[in-house]
Amino acid sequence: METTYEQEVGNRLRNLRESRDLTRKDVEHLTGKEFKESILAMYESGTRRIPTPRLKKLADFYAVPVSFALGEAQAMNQTQSYDIEAMLMSDPKYSEEEVELLRHVINIIKAKRKAEGKE
Repeated sequence: METTYEQEVGNRLRNLRESRDLTRKDVEHLTGKEFKESILAMYESGTRRIPTPRLKKLADFYAVPVSFALGEAQAMNQTQSYDIEAMLMSDPKYSEEEVELLRHVINIIKAKRKAEGKE
């Protein structure tokens, strides 16, 4: 079965939220009820298309560019900082095993930096 545009965007939105350890209820509360839990569920499941202005607001809330939320490749530069975990989870090209492996490697790097006093 082919994944629809709505499902792909929904998966990325869900993964962005989960990468920040937020529930839909948390997002509803933190956005002053601008994004209701039930509507977020529909966006994330792909049963409701998210309008561009709403997508922009959610991308701003998650601190990622709209193009990232849409799954477009983003060139990273020194002035941009992205949540690596969210990037891994939102890229549908990675299998679950690959994502887990990449998380493990990132955790090793973080531990090394902490041990060296760089974090």
